[in-house]
Parts: sequence; structure tokens; C-alpha cells
Amino acid sequence: MPEAEPPHVAKEVVASLLENFDCQPVLFVGAGLARRYIGAPDWEGALRYALQLLPNCDVTYEYLSQKHGGDKVLIGTEIGDLIFEWAWKDGKGVFSESLFSVQDKAIFLKSVLAKHLFDIGQGIDEASAEHKQEIEALKTIRPHALITTNYDNMLEKLFEGYESIIGRRVLKYNLNAYGEVYHIHGSIDAPETMVLTKSDYDDWAEESKYFAAKLLTYFAEHPVFIFGYGLGDPNVQTVLQDIGKIVADETGLIANVIQVVYFSDQEISASQSEFALPVGGKQFRIRVLNVNSLLDVFTALTARHELKNVNPALVRALAARVMKLTRSDIPNGNIEVNYQTLESVANSDDALPTMLGITQVDDINKSHPYLLSAVGEQLGHPNWNGANKLLEKIKVDTGIDLKSTDNKYHCAVKVGKKDSSVSRKYSKLMVKLLEKVRDSEDYDIDL
Repeated sequence: MPEAEPPHVAKEVVASLLENFDCQPVLFVGAGLARRYIGAPDWEGALRYALQLLPNCDVTYEYLSQKHGGDKVLIGTEIGDLIFEWAWKDGKGVFSESLFSVQDKAIFLKSVLAKHLFDIGQGIDEASAEHKQEIEALKTIRPHALITTNYDNMLEKLFEGYESIIGRRVLKYNLNAYGEVYHIHGSIDAPETMVLTKSDYDDWAEESKYFAAKLLTYFAEHPVFIFGYGLGDPNVQTVLQDIGKIVADETGLIANVIQVVYFSDQEISASQSEFALPVGGKQFRIRVLNVNSLLDVFTALTARHELKNVNPALVRALAARVMKLTRSDIPNGNIEVNYQTLESVANSDDALPTMLGITQVDDINKSHPYLLSAVGEQLGHPNWNGANKLLEKIKVDTGIDLKSTDNKYHCAVKVGKKDSSVSRKYSKLMVKLLEKVRDSEDYDIDL
């Protein structure tokens, strides 16, 4: 097993990624967290539960497992067929009449599991004291969005005000908003959307590239943390393999994605810092953070900004109204436009927040206008990682860590009460310096 990082190392790894972005993280959440906090069954447990509902059934799970070589998709498909036959015969009074007109014979299996997961989800308030601490820390992260292959609605219970976007709705949704839970494999709130059987997974395989393309903005512009999945989980690999083709650096590293793997065993002997995702003849890599404490990671991810309690629905409403203004109302001449006012808003970082009644936490240092991602773009890189590598090269070559102090090249702007609540900004001098480093030219650093 890999060696878990000491708590301070875990916090440093999280902080080092967050400091390169002036935005909240995106969380990619798997079944492991639902099992931990609400006691949700794993895939096998869910299928066993559905099978045991069949009265007088002489088919055992072990038989189905051997028959299908342990393939849970095929096992689930056959269990769905068995429940379908029962529903149309002796079990007809068990199911809602509306299900019998749905053109998916697995709808009876999906409705059974949806109700089971719903009932289990009601127990989230009964979590143990240890887990309650983690849950409270998780809730304070205030992620930009959550992506999940889970069917349950645990995340909506934890993140009040976040909106569920289910199944194919993701493909049509405007991802410029804030505060969504993307159920890319469907949800118990719409059982027909749940990806369970072979035909469902065949459809998902066809559509996964479209989902990856739709989610690309998140994976390119936000720090992404993966929880509750095992290394090599096919659900994660399917998305990251498509994402990696666009956002991976020249070495194949998807630098802004970290998978957090939890081990309860304190006697962990080996270590692992990266995981390879094979794609054809290439490999993409993500960083792996092995931990013995999820609480430490959640605490490190806690929202750094003062605007923690903003209603996500309000942010979505504002974003939607702005989109309607720019795409429809103004072009179609439906409203009168004061272009002088619009220009003043567009050219000022302070004007729009003031107009909306939002108080700036701190003034941005005008001499340091760039985030690290913008520095990277100035240097011809697709994201922040190229610029960060050049900063690391300066540190190795000269012993100077330009991010350790406020100087001509860098400044840390306070955005919250905590010492760690900073937004790192960079100057035009930094861009010129990194251009020289990139081009292997001689350079001097004048602090």
C-alpha cells in the first residue's frame, strides 16, 4: 500500500495547487464518500439488495457472478430482467402504474434502488462524531461545482442551495454558472436517468466524450480534487482520458487534478505520488494524495474567501440574467442600453461588484495584474503549469522563491481573515523574467 502523507504535507500539497487559481475548486465525488457518510451500499451490495426482493427466487448472486465472470454490469442487467418479469406478473401491485409505460425494462430495478438509496440518505444526520467533523469541514469548502457518478442525493443535502443537473441535462447546461451538482450517471430524483445496465453503459460510452467536452472548462480552469474513487476507477478514467488530450502538459501530467485516496490503516509501507492513465500508445498522469485523514484535506480546501455564505441560487440567477442580456435582450433591441455605463463597468474590476452590492475584500495591486494562469498564457502555455515550472526552475537555479515575499514580480493579496486566505498576483516584470528563463537567456532578479 502507498504511504500516507503526514497531515502537514497533505495541507501543503492542497495549498500549492489552490494558490495558482483565484477560484474555488471543483470536486469529483465517488461512491466512497456516500458509503462513509450515509452507509450507502457498494455496487455489489445494491445488486444483492435488489435480487433479494424477488420472492421465491432460486437465482443467487453467486450464480449470476460466476455466469457473467463477475461483470457487475451484466449481473445488474440480468437482475433487471428478473425484476421486469416479476413486475409484470405477481409484482404488478408493487410498482407505480406509470412505470409500466416507460420504454426501458430496467426501470423497475432503477425505481427499487432509487427508493432504497433515498431511504438510506435520510440517515446522514446520524453520522458518527468523527464523520460529523468531516462533513462540517466538507460543507465549508463551498466548491464551484461537484461532479459525481453517484445516484444518491447526499451532496445536495450537504451543499444547501446547489442545483442538481442530471444525466443528459449536463450536455445542454450553461457551465458558466456556480453551485451545481452534476449527476453524470443519473440520479434517484429521476430513476430513468440512472446508468445501470449494459445498454445504459453502451450509451454512456458513446456520450462520454460529449460529457468530457462539456466539463472541459472546469478541468482546465479550476483545481479539481477527486474523492471516493479507487485508483483506476473506470468512471474516472473515462472522463480524464478525454480531458487529458487537451489539458495535459508536454509530459502528460494533468497538473491541476489531484486524486485523494484514503487509508484507515496507519501501517502503510509504500508510497505513490502519481497514477498513469493509458490512452492508446500514450499515458496521462494525475497526482495522487494518500492520506489517513480526510478532515485535514477538507480543512485545507475550506473556502478562502469571505463571501462564504452567498446563496448559490443568487449567483446562478445573476449569471443567467447577464447571459440573457448579452445573448438576447441587447442584440434583439429589447432594452435601451446606456453604452457609456456598460463600458465603464467592463473596464473596471470594481464597478460591477459595486453595482451589484458586493464589497471587495481587498484592492487588487494594480501593478500585479495577472493570475498565474494568465502569466502562463502570456508565455504560450495552455494553463498555469508552464509558468509554475519556470518559477520552480528559478528557485532551483538561484535559491530564490519569488512567491515567498511581496516583490516586483509577485504579491499575495489578502482575501480573508486566515493567513492562508490569499490570492497570488504577478506583474508584467514577471512575464518578462519568465520569458528569459523559458528561452534560456541570462537574467537578473532585482527584488
